[in-house]
Amino acid sequence: MSHPKLVEVLAKAFLELLGMVLLLLPLAYIYLFSSTYEPFHRGFFCDDQSLKYPYKEQTVPILMALSIWLFLATFFILLVETLRSTALQGQRRATPVADSRYPPWLAVELYRYYGFFTLGAGGCLLFTEIAKYTVGRLRPHFLSVCQPQYSEDICKESGYHRFVIDNQNVVCQNVDEKKLHEARLSFLSGHASFSFYCATYLVVYLQARLTNFPASSNQIVTTLYRMLKVFRPFLQFGMISLAFWISLTRISDYFHHPYDVVTGALVGISFASATLLVMADVFNTKSAFWKSLAPGSETSQRLQNQMEEEELTEQNNIPYIDDSDSGRKWAQSS
Repeated sequence: MSHPKLVEVLAKAFLELLGMVLLLLPLAYIYLFSSTYEPFHRGFFCDDQSLKYPYKEQTVPILMALSIWLFLATFFILLVETLRSTALQGQRRATPVADSRYPPWLAVELYRYYGFFTLGAGGCLLFTEIAKYTVGRLRPHFLSVCQPQYSEDICKESGYHRFVIDNQNVVCQNVDEKKLHEARLSFLSGHASFSFYCATYLVVYLQARLTNFPASSNQIVTTLYRMLKVFRPFLQFGMISLAFWISLTRISDYFHHPYDVVTGALVGISFASATLLVMADVFNTKSAFWKSLAPGSETSQRLQNQMEEEELTEQNNIPYIDDSDSGRKWAQSS
């Protein structure tokens, strides 16, 4: 395959950014262009015990959750891709674009994985907001926020409990429009979907990018890589636990029903898995422009042989059994 040209790379990036903008337009319409966009107004029964929980402040507000996960994603992707780019210096052509000093490999790899992260996160948030505004499920504290008039005219009809679908301005004594608006957005949990999306993305990312790490003669890079690989399972379980805790606070704060949180978690996991395993194909695609690295060239062949040899060594080597010369020779021969 021929080397990509700078104009082709820029055109591809422009189309990808345009697609991202088009994907996020519905969210922009809801939050920026139309401040009066209302969710579906679902009715209720005055004696519904699942809607009578007290209103309390959030343990983890949405801005805090976003800040935590964006920091973790930015830090670990930047760290891993910087280490990989440093390790690959001299093992591949200087820049991914032929006859051009720009862009550098690190910028391309960061664009690639931050881009996939943003794409999946945008799709996950869009899916979540569509569900919220279409279903309009009432939060567990809805009746505490609404403070309806529990009169016979509103709550009863022919001696039976009446399904109240009247205008909230008539039924509710609380006139806080913002709280009433938010109280209709229970299904599904945005905290859960976004948290589990980020956690799953980072778990799979670390597993794939540290497993296929290239050999390097740089001692600092090698040491940092080995430290990351040792701590990798602890980081992965920690991220999953963090997402689980944030999701549980949505139930204990009476902002979501348990089913809303479970559904949100499944949506986040699904979007992260589809983004990295299907779209990015992260376990098989070791680098951007991988197919255009001149397969017949000496540099590309050496890089490919090193990666294949490293993968084979990781699969077959049995560490800590025998550290003697004979033990190492036996491990290499096997």
